[in-house]
Amino acid sequence: KQWYQRRVAITAGVVIGGEVLPVYATNDGHMVTLVKEHSALPASSYSVDFYDEAGIAAYKNHVKDSDVAAPTPVHSASVNHPGVSKEGLPIQTEFIVMVASLLVWWGANSIKAKISE
Repeated sequence: KQWYQRRVAITAGVVIGGEVLPVYATNDGHMVTLVKEHSALPASSYSVDFYDEAGIAAYKNHVKDSDVAAPTPVHSASVNHPGVSKEGLPIQTEFIVMVASLLVWWGANSIKAKISE
């Protein structure tokens, strides 16, 4: 959390695992979002490198042509990703709601049938 609270020069993008991602400005500061399948993002410690506009352009040139020197990030942070948590119910909540609804319907229908006799 300390790296997030530190004020850094306005950045244009970050590099996480070789992937360039945009930085979004919010009222609280800046935000980076990384969305991947769980299998594509295993548990590990990931380095997040913040770049300004010139740094992102230089990084993209470095990726295209390895002879170009890699730029220095404005700020770097390490984010620990503990992996996917598989806690929770062994069955889906939609199934539980469906069974409960069927039980309520069956009970109401049984009471209605007894009243109609």
